Amino acid sequence: MTASPRLAIVYSMRDTAGSGAARALRELVDAEKATCPPPAEECWILGNDVYLAGYDEETLYFTWLDKSPDPSADAVIVLSRHSASSGKPSLTTHHTGNPTSDSSYGGEPYTLSFSAPPLSRTLLRNYREAAEKRGLLEKYVVTLEATHHGPTSNRKPLVFIEIGSTPEEWKDEKAQESMAEAVVSVLEHGIDTGCRRAAGFGETHYPAKFTELHLDSEYCFGHIIPKYAFQKGITDDVIKQAIFKTWPGPAEAAVIRKKSIKSKHRQFVIDVVGSLSNVEVLIL
Repeated sequence: MTASPRLAIVYSMRDTAGSGAARALRELVDAEKATCPPPAEECWILGNDVYLAGYDEETLYFTWLDKSPDPSADAVIVLSRHSASSGKPSLTTHHTGNPTSDSSYGGEPYTLSFSAPPLSRTLLRNYREAAEKRGLLEKYVVTLEATHHGPTSNRKPLVFIEIGSTPEEWKDEKAQESMAEAVVSVLEHGIDTGCRRAAGFGETHYPAKFTELHLDSEYCFGHIIPKYAFQKGITDDVIKQAIFKTWPGPAEAAVIRKKSIKSKHRQFVIDVVGSLSNVEVLIL
């Protein structure tokens, strides 16, 4: 089953990967200069009345996405770079939020944004296909990331699609083209909504099992609260946000990675989710 919600696409003009992918996107589709609400610095309108806008700010601080570029949009795709000390080349999608008290990279502590599991799933599948076509999978890993960084205050669901992890990859035109093609495929063919929306608990920042399920099973993932967040300390409200701040409806499943988090943390999730109605608990 596919759906075609109204989308907006945004990027930071300071971001080599995001602005490069935006340029590639404009080359793939008819793009006409347009005017978007401030603080947009650059704006185009694509087919199906989709707005593409650039801002002179880092994406972590895009707090205005309910109003700009398109107040009528149902969800927003953020084209971005990904940084990692490992330097591992990666093509990723993820949702934003701060599961712990740490809000060093934008957003509020203990606050998650609204996620969009079917959109993330469709984007990552398209991304994998576009990268494979360009021979990038020998270099890049295609993966979800755990929930991290801002913004957290927008009411519209956001999905970040990223190129990581160093300036060498950010300026890789084939990677930028793959990102652009992944987005165009969503615009042309819609979002695959035939999956069970899930929140993930456990695993590392690059959750291999959740990525596998996200790409190739009935489950699609919104927020992923990793092992290190439990070690720092999360609240029951964060678990509830991971379930309820999900679009187009609450998560239908809570998937727990048994071996990656302590038994007391597993039980914490089970107890909180058990107090909710109509949410499956799956322990893997």
